[in-house]
Amino acid sequence: MGDLLTAIKNIWGKYKAQIILGLALIASIIFLVVSVSKGITSKKIYDNNIKALTEEVQTWKTKTGDLVAEKTVLEGDVKLLKQTNEELYEQVKKLKARPEQVVYVETQVVNEVHDTTYVVPEINDYLKQSFDFSNKWRTLTGYIEYNKPNLGLTFEKDIVNVDYTIAIKDSRVYVTSNNPYVQYNDIQGVVLPSYKPMWSLTVGPSFGAGYGLITKKPDIWVGFNITFGYSLVSFGKKK
Repeated sequence: MGDLLTAIKNIWGKYKAQIILGLALIASIIFLVVSVSKGITSKKIYDNNIKALTEEVQTWKTKTGDLVAEKTVLEGDVKLLKQTNEELYEQVKKLKARPEQVVYVETQVVNEVHDTTYVVPEINDYLKQSFDFSNKWRTLTGYIEYNKPNLGLTFEKDIVNVDYTIAIKDSRVYVTSNNPYVQYNDIQGVVLPSYKPMWSLTVGPSFGAGYGLITKKPDIWVGFNITFGYSLVSFGKKK
């Protein structure tokens, strides 16, 4: 052990300047790589958010004829949502949760127009005629009633059936519904950015113990360790 420490001291004394210069160079390279990586990521998020704030909803049809709406959403956290859409932020705040993804879809259902002509006998004092314009996506029933001198229209049921399927990939939201009368007016939201593993540098003393194959006896060593690599754990959602 004493011989090893003496050897380390001798090496340090003889190559002190070179060792310090080498460590400084390695640290500079690491700092440069990390800075460039952060800059690229920041620019990507910035470009994405500009697109999210200016892009209109795009629609297209699948092979089966279903309408799909898609739009880019913001990359960031709920604080960014507060800055860009305070109304939506307040709605999320009421949930008392810390979501990683928030998506708001504004739609309207434009149902088909119904007009019908009834052939009726001569009207005296009273007439009642029922109607039913129901289909797979809407239940619309009621009746027309004439009770001299009053004419009334009554809707007994007016139910619209709508379901949505939402998928999110690469900060882009895809929405579809089986109801062909749905129109998509706006899509907004925010998703937590994805971060790649960060490069890291570990510098420090190292200790070890084992059995020497050459010395044929147990051995203990002390040294100085430098490890360069990347961390698999980082803040945010990893890609």
